[in-house]
Amino acid sequence: MIPAFSRFCLAAAIGALLSSCQKDEGPTLVDGQVIEMRTERPVPYAWVEVYAQSGSGLHSGYSASTAPRQADATGRFHFQFEAEAGTSYVLKAYSDAGHGSHWGEEPYLKKGRKNQNLRLGVAAPAWLKIRVEQKAGRVPDAIYAWGPWRDQGYISSLDLRPKDYGAVTYHVMDSTIPESGLVVHWDANFGGKVVRHEKAFSVQPLDTTEVVLTY
Repeated sequence: MIPAFSRFCLAAAIGALLSSCQKDEGPTLVDGQVIEMRTERPVPYAWVEVYAQSGSGLHSGYSASTAPRQADATGRFHFQFEAEAGTSYVLKAYSDAGHGSHWGEEPYLKKGRKNQNLRLGVAAPAWLKIRVEQKAGRVPDAIYAWGPWRDQGYISSLDLRPKDYGAVTYHVMDSTIPESGLVVHWDANFGGKVVRHEKAFSVQPLDTTEVVLTY
């Protein structure tokens, strides 16, 4: 039998050893592959960045802390950076074709460790083109349209007036939006009388589709 005092000393020594092995800063290895979220296919030549957050609270957002590193033709990346104590790190990616990470879904990095075989998901973009039908006769005083697109990360709507009807607007979607059941809705306002319309559409990643608002 090991005396109680000796067992305590042994446990303390093991705890100290484990604590010394758990680094909280220093050289940090980052290794993995950039993939498209839905298909899980590799995204060639994507750009990978380490984002850092110091402190906590509303005024401690993440910001890029390393220069972008480019993945290879199979989306693979492998690099090292110097992590600082008291700072949290996540990994984000984007591509020249328009792929991008979603906030809140990036992998967290263990500081001073080997972060290997990471799967870094990005969403493939798609674009929705909207224009108003041009025809003779009375036109609506206003058209209010909404649908499953996102502008600058937020679900958006369109509040159009006659001066806007000749313009074409482009709206970014991404591959996390379902492929089916996509609908644009719009209200045409004729002097207070509102007529509601809707049109279903589909779009593939990295492609553009058009919806014409009629009245």
